[in-house]
Amino acid sequence: MDEFKRYDENGNEINGNENNTNNVDGNDYGDVVETTIIKSHADESNDNSLSMEKHNQAYSDQCFQERIKNEEKKARKKIFTWKKVIACVLVAVLMGGAFQLGMEVTKPFFEKFVGSTISQNDDSNKFAFEDKNNTTALTEDNLKEVSSDYTSIINDNYESPVVAIAENMKPSIVTITSVVTAKDWFNNQYEQEGTGSGIIFGENEDVIYIVTNQHVIDGARNVVVTFFNSENINAKVVGYEREYDLAVLSVAKKDMKKELLDSIKIAKLGDSDKIKVGELAVAIGNPLGKQYSNTVTVGYISAINRTLESTDKSLPLIQTDAAINPGNSGGALVNAQSEVIGINSYKLASTDIEGMGFAIPVNEAKPIIEDIVNKKDRPALGIRGIDVTEEMGDFYGLPIGILVKEVTEGSGAEKAGLRSQDIIFEFGGAKIFNFEDLQKEIEKYEVGDTVSVKVARKTNNGFEKVELNVKLTDRQSIM
Repeated sequence: MDEFKRYDENGNEINGNENNTNNVDGNDYGDVVETTIIKSHADESNDNSLSMEKHNQAYSDQCFQERIKNEEKKARKKIFTWKKVIACVLVAVLMGGAFQLGMEVTKPFFEKFVGSTISQNDDSNKFAFEDKNNTTALTEDNLKEVSSDYTSIINDNYESPVVAIAENMKPSIVTITSVVTAKDWFNNQYEQEGTGSGIIFGENEDVIYIVTNQHVIDGARNVVVTFFNSENINAKVVGYEREYDLAVLSVAKKDMKKELLDSIKIAKLGDSDKIKVGELAVAIGNPLGKQYSNTVTVGYISAINRTLESTDKSLPLIQTDAAINPGNSGGALVNAQSEVIGINSYKLASTDIEGMGFAIPVNEAKPIIEDIVNKKDRPALGIRGIDVTEEMGDFYGLPIGILVKEVTEGSGAEKAGLRSQDIIFEFGGAKIFNFEDLQKEIEKYEVGDTVSVKVARKTNNGFEKVELNVKLTDRQSIM
C-alpha cells in the first residue's frame, strides 16, 4: 500500500504527519477545509480498497476532531490575549504611580546627599515673571519694558500742588458767624446763627479787611470772625453791595494778639480774565461751620461767563466742579499759583444736579470792594426784580425789560412812584432789556441825579406806558 498523502482543496500536497497543526496561508490548520485524497495502486484488490476506505474514513474523523480542538484553542487564546493586555496596563499604571510617589518622597534626600542628576525640561521659552517681587514680565529682545524711573521720582519727590495751595491760603481764610434776630410762629423773637467764609484781602494802620458774600451777613445784628488759629474777634460791617452779593468786614488790629497778626496773610488776587476752562480750581472755606474750617476741595474750571439771575444784577460767574457747600459762601476759589480768582457764592442744589458751583470773578469784585472800602457814593435806583426775556414775553404776553418785584423803602424809585409789577424798558433814553443794561446806564450818573424812567404798567386793558422822574440815591443809604 502506498504512503498516505494529504492535499489541500487546491490540490497542493501538505507535508507532515497526521498531527501537524501548522498554518496554511496564514490560517490555523483547523480553519482549512481539507480534502484527503487516497492514492492506491491500480492492481490492488477490492478488500484492500475497502480497508483503505475505512482507514480513510477514520483519518477524516480524526482530522475533524483536530479541527474542533484547534478552534477551541483559538477562542481560549483570544480571551487570554485581551485579559493579558488589560492586566499589563493595570500593572504598568500601578508601578508608574508607585515609582513617581517614590521619586517625590526620596527626591529631597537624594538631592541633599547625592546632588540633583534629574534632567529638567527646557523652559527657556516659557512665560514667567522674573521673581515674586518684580511685576515686570519677561519680554522678547525686540520689545522694551516700561521704565520705572519716572514713577520712582514721583513716589520719592512728587507732591500735589494742592498741598502748597492749602498751606499758602490757610492763614488768609476765616470763618464768619452772623447772629440774626428771627421770629417763631407765635411772633416770639430769638437769635439764630449763620456761618460763611471770608478772605483777608487788605489792611491799613488800624484794621484788616475781609471780603465775603452779602447774604452771609444779611440782617446780622452781630458778626464774629474766627481765624485759622480758632481765635474769635468781633467784626464790623464796612459796607456791601446786594446786587453783587459782596460785603466787606473789618477787624481792629488792637483786638488781635501780636502772634495772630504775625501769622495771618493777605491773599493775593489773581486775574480772572485769564482763566481757562479745564485748569485747576481749588475751593477753600468752611462748609457747615467752624468744625469744618479750612476745608479744601479740588476740581476744575468748568465754564466761564455763566449767568445766574441775582436780585438786582445779572452776574457773569465762574462755574466749577469743586465741591461748594453751605458755609463755603464767601470763601476763595484759587488757581494753581495760589491766587484768588473767584469768591465762592452759589451752588445749584438738586437730586438731579451734582458738581455745579459758582464764584464771582475777582475782576468783577475788585472795583466793588474798592468802592465799599473807600465809601464811594454809588447811585442806586432802589428796586429788585427779574429780567423779562423774549421767550417769557412771548409766553406771558409781557414787554421785554425788567419786571419790578420789590421797591426799596426810602429809595428814589419809591418816592417817584415806581410800583411792583411795573416793567422798566427805558432808562435815561436808553432801551433796557436786562439788569446788565440797567446797571451800565446807572453807573453813568451820580448820586442825586434825576433820570427819566419809562415803564409798562399793567391795566385792565393790558399795559400802558408811564414815564417817571427818579432821583438816584446812595446805595449805602438804602441797602
